[in-house]
Amino acid sequence: MTQQTPTVNPWSDDDNSAFLRLRMKTFWNFDYFEQIILPLLDIPQSGRVLDVGCGNGGISLLLADLRPDLSILGVDFEPKPLEDASAYAARNGLKNLTFEQGDAHNLKYEDESFDAVLCQTVLTHVRDAQTVIKEITRVLKLGGVFFAAEYTDSAMSNYDNVHFDKRGEDWYREYYRINLLFMKGKKALGRGDNTIGVRVPLLATQAGLDVYDVRLNDRAMHVFPPYRHEKQRNYLELVKTANIVDNDEKWLRLDIETVMAGGGTEEDGCWFHHAIDSAGIVKAIEEGTFTATGSFPLYLTFARKP
Repeated sequence: MTQQTPTVNPWSDDDNSAFLRLRMKTFWNFDYFEQIILPLLDIPQSGRVLDVGCGNGGISLLLADLRPDLSILGVDFEPKPLEDASAYAARNGLKNLTFEQGDAHNLKYEDESFDAVLCQTVLTHVRDAQTVIKEITRVLKLGGVFFAAEYTDSAMSNYDNVHFDKRGEDWYREYYRINLLFMKGKKALGRGDNTIGVRVPLLATQAGLDVYDVRLNDRAMHVFPPYRHEKQRNYLELVKTANIVDNDEKWLRLDIETVMAGGGTEEDGCWFHHAIDSAGIVKAIEEGTFTATGSFPLYLTFARKP
């Protein structure tokens, strides 16, 4: 089986590569990852690890730095992010990492090949998450660990001073209506399910894995002038990059295509795309007035192959 490629595919260009590299700096609190996640993973010394849907490196690069004893293989469907990940690993002397192209729905590895298999915000983008988890289960050694970090869509978990006072009941009613169309269209196009995070433990159990822990990531965005701390400045850089004007309209075209695939109209797609005042956010950041707090409801699933 091969993974369906979107008609509009913005995930492999240079701008998105830069954005994902920024996101790496803001994805995990490193003390939480090192002191909580790593012990829960319990990967044996010199173990072999597979990162499914590794993209630009993400969790592979973090794990390689903390556990140089591991042999880590990252696999992704898109070739360009893999090139970026390989270059980053080489620049930073991470020699226990390799990357190669492949399809998460049909992993090209033998049964029981890996001590741990990880995926980070991948199952929300694949055509068939259940098939991917079954493949992950197949390539896991007996006693091996599966770890997934996947989100579930929510519009109510964030505050910023650009939007908060402008969004009334009518806005939320329209947003939720079109967001449901967007999620329906994403699934119809084979691009994933934005609600998968809360169901990964169930899917892992159905694949024959023993789920031994489920929790939420502890990271929360917070930016308040005068942005004294490095973490806040990293968030600002990420938010600004994410909201730079979409000059070639690739994301607008993607939103319209997805909403229409879910039964909406082109007008719905345009409204959904412009529901975020990106220009207003960038302006507030440049003026030094942007204030925001936000959670990223990322569900962490830990499971073992009996």
